[in-house]
Amino acid sequence: MPRPQPADLWAELNPRQQTYLTVIYNADQDAEANQKGGAFDWGHGPPASEWRWQTFSLKAPKEVVGRTAIQYALAQKDEHDQGAGSSLAALRRRLLIEVMEDYVQTILGMIPRVRVKLTTLGRATARAGLGHTAPKSPPRGLLSEWLWSNLVRLYRAGPAGMPTDSPRGTPTEERAPSEKARFFLERDQRRPGGPLVETKCVRNGEPRESPMYPGHMIYPTEYRVYLTAAGQAHYEQHVRCYAELWPDIDAPVPEELPEDAHSSLDDHKVRKPRGLLARAPFQLLVALVRNDLDDKLWIRKEWPAYWKNFGSEPPEALMALPAGITTNHVHRITRSSTAAAKLLGFRSGPLAAETEIYQWLYPPGRRYWSDGSQVWPEDLKVLHVTDAGRTHYAANLEAYRTTYDDIEAPDAPDAWKLPPSAS
Repeated sequence: MPRPQPADLWAELNPRQQTYLTVIYNADQDAEANQKGGAFDWGHGPPASEWRWQTFSLKAPKEVVGRTAIQYALAQKDEHDQGAGSSLAALRRRLLIEVMEDYVQTILGMIPRVRVKLTTLGRATARAGLGHTAPKSPPRGLLSEWLWSNLVRLYRAGPAGMPTDSPRGTPTEERAPSEKARFFLERDQRRPGGPLVETKCVRNGEPRESPMYPGHMIYPTEYRVYLTAAGQAHYEQHVRCYAELWPDIDAPVPEELPEDAHSSLDDHKVRKPRGLLARAPFQLLVALVRNDLDDKLWIRKEWPAYWKNFGSEPPEALMALPAGITTNHVHRITRSSTAAAKLLGFRSGPLAAETEIYQWLYPPGRRYWSDGSQVWPEDLKVLHVTDAGRTHYAANLEAYRTTYDDIEAPDAPDAWKLPPSAS
């Protein structure tokens, strides 16, 4: 049976259901815009599986708790609460939304709450009905449309670069990248080739004698931003990819391009060989391998100090925990809620295992906050690599490096490699 097309699904909905789907879609897009707008969030934001959940209603008097954003938007379209359950159920049956009921703390205490989340199919259906197109997402390693336009201006400026400060009224195409743009282009040290731009203080004009200190010369200076060698290489290697991705930006194509320059976006398609992990699980495996090689476990380093401050030696069982990563830190590495499960349930055998951290190993004096809640999760465990994980890593390391060339994976010890007769 062919899969129903989003436009057909939209046509099957009655006007009330279309209104509900539109309002939920708008709330979903607002949440996505808020996540993308947090440009200076120094940490990692929550995964989409969390922030896409939107509060639909609170089961309490509106005179006390008010309306949710979705309820207010529905009221603006002359849709009220009567029949909301049947409309949500209709959207849920068609797999356009997910619905969840839980509890939330309010001034009335804990009250029931209804939350909704748009599915991928629901998002496509809303876009088909509203005439919206899905936003383009550049492949991993490429810049957003905004950052690319900044890089193009610097490329046009050539070796002289551009002054960081421009007079009032200077056209946008003649302005240097803003401080916010330079933050991403210059200070992002995670890029393998290094920063794409750099800012320098350079002399500007002829020196003159200081009026306060005769004999001392004053050299006028200004700050200018330049394209680095890494920025030049990035531009030349991907200019044809960007022309396909952002055609409205007029980026000059050099007459001579490097031999390894990409010809189109097809060069960015990652073709994962059969039997290898996806990106997020591999990132987690690399982190486990690195800690395994360094015999590193955060709580083995930090918790003994709390025990000693309490007048006791740390338990031997704590110091005997395997090297790895505590489960509460896994999300910070991959921002994936399924990466650990992929390692634990790998089809040819678990590549990682979990070791429980018993409550009596938790550091005394640091088990509870002042409000009585626990500092550490009750189900805290250590995720660590298994022998099968070490063998898999060593046997497939080169293939992984080719597939995910932006992930820095440490070399595998010879002891992890199977002899030729066993491979």
